This record gives sequence, structure tokens and C-alpha cells, in this order.
Amino acid sequence: MHSQDILDRLFEVERQADSLAAEAGAEADRRVAAAKERARLAVAAAIESATASATAARAASAAEAKGEYSRALDSYRREIDGLSLDEAAFISVCERIVAGALR
Repeated sequence: MHSQDILDRLFEVERQADSLAAEAGAEADRRVAAAKERARLAVAAAIESATASATAARAASAAEAKGEYSRALDSYRREIDGLSLDEAAFISVCERIVAGALR
């Protein structure tokens, strides 16, 4: 084989290798982009799920707190309603305050 033919063949092989390397780089870029997109979607789904869970837990907690508040207020009102007013004792305390006898 002539030396020029050998060089031409070597250059052709080098061009093919360069083409294969460029194709491999492009394929790697496509795979990386696809993996990034899958990861982005997975993170977005996880955030959405966590947000929905936290929102539901907050709503349940708020409803429970509202119920506890309502029960405590009702209990307090029943307790207050059950108390009797001793008007004579109240008037006596007020008179002592006005007179300066109670400190």
C-alpha cells in the first residue's frame, strides 16, 4: 500500500473517531438533560406531596384547636352561669374599698 493511501486511511479513521466522539458527547448531553428533567419532576412531585400533607395536617390541627377552644369556652360559660351572685357581699366589699378599709 502506498504511503499516501495509508495516510488517507489514517485520516479517515481519525475523522470517524472524531465523529463517534461527537455523537457520544451529544448522547451524553441528551442523557444528562433527561436525567435532570426526571429529577426536577421527582422533586416537584415530592414538594407537592409534602405541601399537600402539611396543609392537611395544619387544617386538622386548626380544627382540633378550634374544637378545644369551643369546649373550654363552653365549660367556662357553664361554670360562670352556675355561680351565684352574693349582692350583699359585693356591696360590702365596694363600701370598704370606698371607705379605704380594704387594701
